Amino acid sequence: MRPSKHNAARTTPQPAAVGLIGRRADGFSRRDFLGLLAASAAAVPGCRRMVRERIVPYVRRPDAVRPGEPTTYATSMVLDGYATGLLIACREDRPIKVEGNPDHPASLGAAGAVAQASLCGLYDNDRARDVTFRGRAASWQGARRLLGDLRGGGGEGLRILMPPSSSPWIGELVSRVARELPAARFVFYSAMGAGQGWPGGPLSRGQPLLELLNDFSRADVVLSLDADFLAQGPFWLRYARQWATRRDPETAMSRLYCAESAMSVTGSMADHRLAVRPSEIVAIALGVAADVSAIWPGVNKGSALAALLAKHRTKDPWISAVARDLVRAAGRGVVLAGPRQPPVVHATAHLLNQWLGNQGKTAWTIASPQVSSSQAIELAALVEELGKGKVKALLALNGNPAYAVPAEREFARLAAGVPTSLYLGDYLDETAQCCQWFVPAAHDLESWGDARALDGTVSLMQPVIAGLREGRTPAEILLALLDSSPIQPREALRQFWRRGRGAAAFEAFWEESLRAGLLKDTAFKPVDASIDEGALVQALSRLPAAQGEEMELNLLPDPNIHDGRFAQNAWLQELPDPITRMCWGNAALLGGTTAARLGVADGDVVELALSGRKLRLPVLIAPGHVERAVTVHLGYGQLGRARTARGVGASAATLRTLAAPWFASGLVVRPTGHREYLTVYQLTMSQHDRPLALHATLAQYRQDPERFASHRSSQTTLYPKFDYTGAQWVMSIDLGLCIGCQACVVACQAENNVPVVGAHEIRRGRAMHWLRVDGYLGKPGEAIAMLHQPMPCQHCENAPCEYVCPVNATVHSPDGLNEMVYNRCVGTRFCSNNCPYKVRRFNWFNWYSRQELNQGSLRLQRNPEVSVRDRGVMEKCTYCVQRIRRAEIAARLEDRAIGPGEVRTACQQACPTGAIAFASLSHPESLAVQRRHSKRAYELLHEQGTRPRTWYLARIINSNPELT
Repeated sequence: MRPSKHNAARTTPQPAAVGLIGRRADGFSRRDFLGLLAASAAAVPGCRRMVRERIVPYVRRPDAVRPGEPTTYATSMVLDGYATGLLIACREDRPIKVEGNPDHPASLGAAGAVAQASLCGLYDNDRARDVTFRGRAASWQGARRLLGDLRGGGGEGLRILMPPSSSPWIGELVSRVARELPAARFVFYSAMGAGQGWPGGPLSRGQPLLELLNDFSRADVVLSLDADFLAQGPFWLRYARQWATRRDPETAMSRLYCAESAMSVTGSMADHRLAVRPSEIVAIALGVAADVSAIWPGVNKGSALAALLAKHRTKDPWISAVARDLVRAAGRGVVLAGPRQPPVVHATAHLLNQWLGNQGKTAWTIASPQVSSSQAIELAALVEELGKGKVKALLALNGNPAYAVPAEREFARLAAGVPTSLYLGDYLDETAQCCQWFVPAAHDLESWGDARALDGTVSLMQPVIAGLREGRTPAEILLALLDSSPIQPREALRQFWRRGRGAAAFEAFWEESLRAGLLKDTAFKPVDASIDEGALVQALSRLPAAQGEEMELNLLPDPNIHDGRFAQNAWLQELPDPITRMCWGNAALLGGTTAARLGVADGDVVELALSGRKLRLPVLIAPGHVERAVTVHLGYGQLGRARTARGVGASAATLRTLAAPWFASGLVVRPTGHREYLTVYQLTMSQHDRPLALHATLAQYRQDPERFASHRSSQTTLYPKFDYTGAQWVMSIDLGLCIGCQACVVACQAENNVPVVGAHEIRRGRAMHWLRVDGYLGKPGEAIAMLHQPMPCQHCENAPCEYVCPVNATVHSPDGLNEMVYNRCVGTRFCSNNCPYKVRRFNWFNWYSRQELNQGSLRLQRNPEVSVRDRGVMEKCTYCVQRIRRAEIAARLEDRAIGPGEVRTACQQACPTGAIAFASLSHPESLAVQRRHSKRAYELLHEQGTRPRTWYLARIINSNPELT
């Protein structure tokens, strides 16, 4: 991203100002303003006073602010305790777009769907606004007094439940609390299990808390054991970019193996995927290790570990082929296990990397960046203390534990009996209803703070807008617990980082760090963590017997709403699942054979029973799902006061236990005879023998490189030929790199003011996304699991939509764009009927006034360069024409031509793998133009003769000849 050019330093951006003439777009009139003015004059002491604070943009700009031009600020967002560096574009002091920070190791310039949709969460109308006590209005000063009272008695009976954190500042505050309140105890808990460090740590000779890092750009062979590293985890953007660099069939192409239960994004991109029940992953890991130990000369064949592994050898051809491939790629391979797997699987993966010489090359370990404390206890211990009445005061700092904690612990009931309780949360959710005090949480984009990336790199967080609510951060709660004198978070953060630096040196350090968004050279160094083979032998000897034919429950974080913390985000609720294409709810995912045995089909409601707990969900037969297992996504079925999330789906936490948080056997599935509508975005995943998403194996491609040539040759046409002038814009999409993460879809939504329509309209086929990602399954016998195909407007030169429009609303621009003139459109929908790609969207209603999901403060997010469309108008992808015109104006003012890479579409900028490229044909050195000369290039529906400006590159699968 080319950073914007604005002032070198300025005050914290404020919400959009209230005008004195007319009525604002969100209905704020002069009368409203005068009423607010009178109320503020009589405000009681304790209302939060907005302090003007100095923040720093991403790059230096002239001091004069030029209205109408965006200002870019570097900051970070934290998920599961780890930071991802972002750039926030602000217009008129309001953030409107999120991009990745190219200098940050966790993003490398990309931004996932969750980060893109964070603006929807920032402007959410249902975010909690005020401090309350027992449901009644209170003040932050009152909450501060409560926290001050808790300092008495050395923290006896005080328990602080907070999510995992990697913040050095938070770590220092935790240490201070531990020193000053020695009787207090911390509980670091997340529904995702983060904060525990590497689960295999106890089996290593190194430090007990470790994190594993990988470099997929150096890996020839990758084995994923239930690890969705291309779409989940704190480094997934980086890993996806690295993996993509090794998927060029013209060079040395890497090979990916994946063993998992329900198809994931990583599984869909695997060259060979094995569907197994979650409890069987350990057998796969041990089987590969046994085969490697038998054929790899670097293994001591007489050791107790080798003898024990020999008992796990199988004749499975998949396992044997993977082991031989890993041995051939010794020193250039990666074996990794997913966070849901037990420590023995992680230790086995680490052992394989250690044996094969991958350690230190493609895989290494570092000390965990997560904050820890000698006064930390486990969640189970906290629940036990709650039940015995030992907890006198409970501080729950975010995470909604009353919803996320496994149901058998009855956390909400126990927390309600604590004499003093305070909850810091985003919404009036389940935890807010069982705690006495409630303090609204500040959004990441409203907060000062710091955090580390997975590799230890420190990122700084600065607010890009003044708080829209009475929001506080966990650091402010800890500061109030430590000191009765108030201090602003910015100043407290500055004091922490000022230590050991002179005044002048610190100011220079502070400005540069805020501008860059990170502290340079703060990544952790690798540490030695070799496996203790004796400990591993003991762990293997204690393994339980393999499960029989019992059904297994498989719990997964939702690809979009995670563990439920984003369930209130309408953009993410309406974003389809990358595999099942379902949105606005969850389902019981089954394999086809299991569904047939149970006599159920899509939409049939089943009852899931496990150890006396029951849950009802509709069935969805999922592609590639393992048999004799049921997968349910977490995060749904919330019962708080947030309207978007309330009642959507069912809570999988009902079946979750602390002992088995991710999978368990003994599940009983019973059909109920009822049916529910499923909100499925794409109704068929078959290409029906049409050449849509083209693919071939690497052997087929090298044997016949011209196999795709017939899909890009010239066509005889009756359409007149136009001579276009100036820049001619084209797009290319590499299907071999598109992982289906759909960051591009949300980026397009944020950039182009695309509204949310809701579940009911999605079921009626009225989705409004300008860009969709179609998913197609491979045919039986093919190595490919699934194909992802982004589908924007193709911007055809012979556009079928243009010749049927009776009012000339869809026309061609001189630079080759298929444009929509909104004020001409009368809504005949002829263009949509005539479009073979079905990429045009019709406004059946005025979504911005009809649905609460698009109203209120969310209007502050709208891009002023893109018009808001009304009812009866057809709309579609424009190649982000506003960005093209902005670049043209800048080039014209400087009396030059637009340079290569100067224009980047929103979807291209967000893509973590670089699958989408955009350029002008006048820039032959650009990636988009070079791809058009590739032997994999083709036009979609070439036989139609539409001559699209969007070209695709066929996906190539690097299959193992031993498994074909």
